Amino acid sequence: MNFERLKTLHDKNNVSLLNVEPGMLLEIHEKVGEGDNNRIWKFKCLVIKVKKPNNVDGSFTVRGQVAGLDVEKIYPLSFTKFEKVLLLDEYKIRRAKLYYIREKIGKDARMKSKITADKRNSNILKK
Repeated sequence: MNFERLKTLHDKNNVSLLNVEPGMLLEIHEKVGEGDNNRIWKFKCLVIKVKKPNNVDGSFTVRGQVAGLDVEKIYPLSFTKFEKVLLLDEYKIRRAKLYYIREKIGKDARMKSKITADKRNSNILKK
């Protein structure tokens, strides 16, 4: 894949990269639908992994609950359908990939918060 061409296309279309790290609890507001049938879908999730951060073809994996079921989604860092991305909490972690959280339930899944009050509920999407 020609990454220089991809980078120029992103720069030309004014697409910015999302600055996420593993251990962030996000609320993603995503535009779904097509044509006149558009709506905003909210998804509260934990960032499990970030692949190729600060790169135009990077992605991040999130895990959350939808209708009582655990769901994992993979988003590109330069996704254009994000309406806004709110940072709800940021946890102190020691690993780059939080795969172990899949098996944890209840009190075992607790993590220590390290976010300050001024960063809480801030929009990390910069357009």
